[in-house]
Amino acid sequence: MKPGTAWIAIVLLALGVCGILDAAGVVDSSQTIGQWWPLAVVGWALAAMLGERRVTLGGVICAAIGFTLLADAQAWVSDTLVWSSLAVFIGLAVLVDAAVNRGERSRRGDSCSSIGGGAS
Repeated sequence: MKPGTAWIAIVLLALGVCGILDAAGVVDSSQTIGQWWPLAVVGWALAAMLGERRVTLGGVICAAIGFTLLADAQAWVSDTLVWSSLAVFIGLAVLVDAAVNRGERSRRGDSCSSIGGGAS
């Protein structure tokens, strides 16, 4: 089973359990889901990277967005700090990814111009 498929199954199971517990009067599922839904975004990003067997820039950005949404939903820090930190984190992730990919291209002997992207 693919990690993404497994993650969807886990999320559906969790939603079903929350619904059953809500119907039994054990927990208020709307409040629980409202506070913890960003974990589905984080898990989806991690499952996608696991499926590719490598850490990807898109996966890291999705996980960072999920953690930011989780921090916001849980009111761990102020809104301004959360979203500003996310912008800094995504900017750093893009720069690191560009530096790593540039190093890989130079080891392979590939060369790209800064504007056209063609080989020189």
